[in-house]
Amino acid sequence: MKHFIFGLAMVFSFTVALQGQTQAARRAVVYVMPTAVASPAGDNPQVVVDSSRNDKEPQVAKTYQELQHRAECKQFSANMIKDKADYFLLLQHGGGKGNRWAVSDKQGNVIASGESFTLGNSVKDACLAIAKDWQQPRGAAAAN
Repeated sequence: MKHFIFGLAMVFSFTVALQGQTQAARRAVVYVMPTAVASPAGDNPQVVVDSSRNDKEPQVAKTYQELQHRAECKQFSANMIKDKADYFLLLQHGGGKGNRWAVSDKQGNVIASGESFTLGNSVKDACLAIAKDWQQPRGAAAAN
């Protein structure tokens, strides 16, 4: 009987340890936002889906492609469901003048922003910012 209880305790301990490792190794989820459009007064201040900009080709799909293929972004999961996201990436194509980007956490706090001439470098810079923030202790913010 003692061996049976000891065995159950070992299995339970192993399961708890494995679960803790899985949570620690969880990958951050990134959602690429369409071009931001101001919401009408009185509405919930959410981003309105409008991925076109002055009749130019939307860059959302290309941004997801960059997230999947850039080495700096391999540690993240890209997702098209914003409710599952840990981070939100807004990238605006400047039409020959480069790209502007901003990253926020799920609470809406902007953690980094910048600009670069190529889309790939903008995504790379955003991923580096996300990686830096993801490594920070979550503390009370993670509970929210």
